[in-house]
Amino acid sequence: MKNSKFTILSQITIAFGFIIIFIGNNTIAAPQSTDLDNLVQIIGKHHGTITEWSLYARESVYLPSEEDWLVKKYELEDQFPNMNWKLSNGNGTYSIIGIMDHGKFSETVQILSADKNRQRTSYLVYEAKGENWNPKYAELTGKTVLHLFEGNPKLFSCIKGEFSEELHEFVDFSLDGLLHSLQASEVESVKEQEFYSISAFSSLFAQTLSFTEKQMNMQIGLRKNEMGQGMTFVVGTPILTIEY
Repeated sequence: MKNSKFTILSQITIAFGFIIIFIGNNTIAAPQSTDLDNLVQIIGKHHGTITEWSLYARESVYLPSEEDWLVKKYELEDQFPNMNWKLSNGNGTYSIIGIMDHGKFSETVQILSADKNRQRTSYLVYEAKGENWNPKYAELTGKTVLHLFEGNPKLFSCIKGEFSEELHEFVDFSLDGLLHSLQASEVESVKEQEFYSISAFSSLFAQTLSFTEKQMNMQIGLRKNEMGQGMTFVVGTPILTIEY
């Protein structure tokens, strides 16, 4: 059993804003929002309840000047006129944020720019998130990704929910079945009394990360429910973007 706190698993609760910088180009793009559908269906087969889901996509954009940055802002406002847009800048950072609340889920489009060593680095970022998943969201979010990005964006799919089993029961009797359904093989793990996490490689998903010598493209986090019976889980590909 591997339990080093400085393995790849230490990245599982990092906020996505840092993930954008940290992962860089180590991800192989696979523009398919159906990853969420696959995760939801597999969790459903194992009697899990989904309480939260998210889809992130990001792509580097070249905006070297203030003029280029403003042109991109106007393009996004024309492309997504129903979004509520705002901008901010300060201390060498700039952001354009557009938000649309659909009621059941929300979509956010951002341009994030920062000046470093007299050079400006910019990313186009898309986020969709909600509570209860509906398969039609895969089509809706997929269309937005196709219209928003010019190349192959890096995608991050993640779901959070609950199992009725206690953590030790799930690990002893159900975890192997879940990994089998996900076609996942363990790469690294951290195992504690009230916490269990796995980095794995699954043949279901095309994206991979190169944090270690071994490939991985999925993370699973399990935690004892502090509010009552059962346990909470988070499953993400290629890395978790929801804290747990």
